[in-house]
Amino acid sequence: MNRFQIRRGLVSRTLGGVSNKLADSVNKSAKDVPKKQHKYSKTVLLPQTEFQVYLNGKKRIEKDEYLTKKCGFSELYEWQRKNLSGPDYILHDGPPYANGVPHMGHAINKILKDITLRHMVMNGKRVHYVPGWDCHGLPVELKAIHNNAQDPLEIRRKARTYAKEAVDKQKQAFQSWGITADWSESGCYFTNQPAYMKNELRQFIKLYEKGIIFRDFMPVYWSPSSRTALAESELEYNEQHQSKAVIIRLRIDNVPEKLGFFKDRAVYAIIWTTTPWSLIANQAIGFATDATYCAAEDNGGNLNIVAEELLKQIELKIGSLKPIAHFKGEELGGSMYIHPFTQEKCPFLAARHVTTNVGTGLVHIAPAHGPEDFVVAVENNISIFSLVDTEGRYTKAAGPEFHGLNVMTEGAEKVMNFVAQDILHAETITHSYPYDWRTKEPILIRASNQWFIDINFIREKVIESVDHVNIYPKCNRIPFTNALLAGIKNRPYWCISRQRSWGTPIPVLYSKTTGKLFTNKEIVERLCDSIDRYGSDCWWEYSEKELIGSDAIERLNIAADDVEKGKDILDIWFDSGISWSAVVPKGKANLYLEGYDQFGGWFQSSLITSVALQNCAPYSELLVHGFAVDKNGLKMSKSIGNVVNPEELLLGGSNLEKNPVYGVDVLRWWVANHGSQHTKVPVSKDLLDGCKQCIYKIRLILRFLLGVLHPYQRNMNCEPQYRIIDKYMLYSLFCYNEQMQQHYNNFEYHHAGKTSMHFITNDVSALYCTLIKDRLYCDELTSPTRLAAVQVVREIFNVLVRSIAPIVPHLAEEAYIHYPENDASVPLFCTEYKVPETWNNPGIVKYVDAAFKLRNNLLKTTDKNTWKLHGVIEATKKDFPSLSILYDEVQPSSSELCEILQLSSVTLIENDTIRESQIQVHEIQEAICQRCRRYPETQDGLCMRCADVLVKDKSMFVTG
Repeated sequence: MNRFQIRRGLVSRTLGGVSNKLADSVNKSAKDVPKKQHKYSKTVLLPQTEFQVYLNGKKRIEKDEYLTKKCGFSELYEWQRKNLSGPDYILHDGPPYANGVPHMGHAINKILKDITLRHMVMNGKRVHYVPGWDCHGLPVELKAIHNNAQDPLEIRRKARTYAKEAVDKQKQAFQSWGITADWSESGCYFTNQPAYMKNELRQFIKLYEKGIIFRDFMPVYWSPSSRTALAESELEYNEQHQSKAVIIRLRIDNVPEKLGFFKDRAVYAIIWTTTPWSLIANQAIGFATDATYCAAEDNGGNLNIVAEELLKQIELKIGSLKPIAHFKGEELGGSMYIHPFTQEKCPFLAARHVTTNVGTGLVHIAPAHGPEDFVVAVENNISIFSLVDTEGRYTKAAGPEFHGLNVMTEGAEKVMNFVAQDILHAETITHSYPYDWRTKEPILIRASNQWFIDINFIREKVIESVDHVNIYPKCNRIPFTNALLAGIKNRPYWCISRQRSWGTPIPVLYSKTTGKLFTNKEIVERLCDSIDRYGSDCWWEYSEKELIGSDAIERLNIAADDVEKGKDILDIWFDSGISWSAVVPKGKANLYLEGYDQFGGWFQSSLITSVALQNCAPYSELLVHGFAVDKNGLKMSKSIGNVVNPEELLLGGSNLEKNPVYGVDVLRWWVANHGSQHTKVPVSKDLLDGCKQCIYKIRLILRFLLGVLHPYQRNMNCEPQYRIIDKYMLYSLFCYNEQMQQHYNNFEYHHAGKTSMHFITNDVSALYCTLIKDRLYCDELTSPTRLAAVQVVREIFNVLVRSIAPIVPHLAEEAYIHYPENDASVPLFCTEYKVPETWNNPGIVKYVDAAFKLRNNLLKTTDKNTWKLHGVIEATKKDFPSLSILYDEVQPSSSELCEILQLSSVTLIENDTIRESQIQVHEIQEAICQRCRRYPETQDGLCMRCADVLVKDKSMFVTG
């Protein structure tokens, strides 16, 4: 048994080893060591530190809480604001809903933001980050009205209370994850704050005066279950929705001239619709001018007009149709048909949205219930009427037999029964249909008076502004850009009004008699003053006169008793989309970081409002992350039972074997390594256990590095004497730092995690730390070469701990507390450290490459303790110069070549005839030193080196 094995056995018990494989081999070897050979164990300079490798269960929880307080996590944001210089790096926080408990999606979002900010702070850059919450809107209001509250003030009071409770819970969770921010009330923003609401009102009137905001009677997505208009981003599509689809005939009153000779026969227009309830609101039939239509005779002798391309498909459903005549769609212009309910004559109209891909080629036009239908009506000066109320029921105008019926259920059945004689085919189809994302009930399209932002006004400028935005991950730039612009290119308007109580009021007065609206800067400023005076509920609590003032109302040329306040509030996407103007200095952030669903939400609403008000995007960069899913890729849902609570990861579940305490380091490591590169972010025990193993390996190497830095003696004035392997390690450290900085700068946090683990496992643990142990443990304390190794270890620790600090700040701070040179326990994030450019020495690689190749070959061919071996190296002409620099002919046993190859001695020979350098080894015959287990002993079981060390450092050692 040799000295190296004894020493490694001691190390594994003291440190837990540097790697599992190494620790296993060490423990195995140590069992066979006779006790008498341990007589010099106390003279070996073994690593010493109180930094622990294992922290499980309750100890892990307590340590996380201790570090949060001890290392000033709550003070870091304020500290960097005061002590670091600008310009600020601004990360604008997309406000989560003040609704529900914190979930894994919150963890992904907030931790990715925190990694970004901590990286900036570690590099000496001051950051600006104000956490926010979206407190208004339907999600919160629905929680407030579970007891059917109707009074707006009661709803607002309960909604405010609920939002406050939700914010407190989320804020507490975010802090437990180590998120850097000023978490005081004044350090955060809330969309229901009076100051925030006032800014929003002022931005509204600016847009109104620019003509970008307007009010009109137009079809919008309407949720009967929520009784409000919805935005596209507030919809979710049910792929299994079932609808009744019918093919119905409508009697033509005057046929086209080409069909004039059939005027004595019945002629019908055949249409197909999946919303038969809307037939009662029909106002026209649309056709495609360039399509070819035919008049086809059915078995009853009637003529039916359909698109020629679709004739065969229609026959399969309604029976034989014999074409009699063919004509272009444009010839249908001027034709009239009989409305199936009112018996009035209605027009055929050319419509660009009509195609011959599906249906019959003729489209039922109900302008109040379809955006394309609405455009057709506007283009043809047709007055639009809606027969559906806010609850999705027919109004009185629909007729007494339909009044009050739900249009999507009994109303639809009633309509179909009414026109049953003209329905040629009916079927139930399963298709994708929009639902209210909160109530999970189907929506409909319904015309009503709403407020809109005119996208047409700014579309080109918005599209142009995106060219100047960098989108990450870079590999997804094109699809993500398309996703961001899809809503801009495809919609003419954005409906920003909602018919609810919990929100910011639209600051408009109306004439009770004429319906004329009044709003201007003066009204808005008077309302802002009232908010200061009466609070944010004043719009619902006080009269028009009290809010705006009699003088301002008089200037509107409207009688005081004829004025009334509007009842609409602003869409929550406008609420949050305008946040850049309230929170971000100069209206431009460096980064927005949210999930990919925000391309149709906050990314887009922020972009629209910013371009409309300041002619540029509010962000320079977008970082997009995915959604948390279970191990099978399924969305997390309480009903499925696959929800993972981040608090459970930190504190453990009721069954600790199934749901152990992982701690905040594992949670953050999981986010960094899985949260930013895919649209689906899996959460599974296997992944979490893998992250836990990574943290364990990091702790192992940190413990070793800290142990090596144990100050056996302070104030040593010796100059380090760096070996080539030391310089090589410093160069590797320089390259590692550069690579990590690049990963962080490109938001490639998963690559940062992989790179750090590869560096720790290979460059640090398996290579350098293994090679220098003899120097560290057995050389004289003040040996210049030992001091060099210690200094390199010091640099490894400083670079390594800072490189992982943005991802796992708790672990980094814990290690830095145990750093021997941190006597004052200064938090790591408050320290400054720069990697010297002098380490950048790529030329050093050529000196060690040949030796590394020999070492790899040696490790492959022997499983013996290499310190018992002597090596004979035959070097090629190419390798010989490099190997010679590592070789000492006078003292070959103490040369660097021995250290790299871990051999007791070597002989180096040049051989011009071989293609590849070779090494042959054999066991040395002499007994080896009982202390270092490396060199042959010369006297009393000790080699000359160890005997000399014991004499010089006898004051430190007690032998025997």
